[in-house]
Amino acid sequence: MPTSWVQAAVILTLVVPGFVYQASKRAVAGPDPEQADFSAKILHAIVSTAAFGGIYAFFLGKHVVEYARDPDLALAHVQRIGVAFVVLALVVPWVVARVSYWILSARWFGIASAWVLDTLRLRRPYDSTPTAWDWAFKQGEAGWVRVRLDDGLWLGGFYGWRSYASSYPYPQEVFVEQGWVIDVDGTFTDVCHAPNGMVIKCDRAVSVDFLPLTTDTEEQAGDYEGQEAS
Repeated sequence: MPTSWVQAAVILTLVVPGFVYQASKRAVAGPDPEQADFSAKILHAIVSTAAFGGIYAFFLGKHVVEYARDPDLALAHVQRIGVAFVVLALVVPWVVARVSYWILSARWFGIASAWVLDTLRLRRPYDSTPTAWDWAFKQGEAGWVRVRLDDGLWLGGFYGWRSYASSYPYPQEVFVEQGWVIDVDGTFTDVCHAPNGMVIKCDRAVSVDFLPLTTDTEEQAGDYEGQEAS
């Protein structure tokens, strides 16, 4: 029984991290287009499990073998093993997923990786981003977004850090944290008709325009943000 208990603990410690890592990653990064179906999710979890298992075996394999050969030693250190299981199977993959996402999505990392790829002439001939929609919104820059629908109507507003855009394979929608009135010619007015935000469904969109912040428009957005905060 003690030997079986130790083996079960080892197996769980090697199997669980991959699934915890994938769940934590989806919580911060959202759904992955490459994992649209269930089989792809399982495959990615298995690959992550193998990676964590290999790292754990490299650094902690000696101690695992000691406990497996001497079950009495494992029973004597059952609390230590319990803490190690929680840390290795749950905490470590959860933290690694969050930290890796923050690093990979950081602007400085994108600039640095692009410079390295260009310098070493290793840039790939394709990009894994599934659609132009995802590519446009993943830049993460604040500005103005306006959408022209097929009936000629313009919708849009201020797209800042509290705004959000859907990603593949879900329908194209954008949430602007401030909805503004737009004239028939596409010009933003000085009227903010939805200061708490507006959702724009873009399934009927003819074009989606991204406009940078200017001195005047930045002051307008700041004024409405200040009014909202007060």
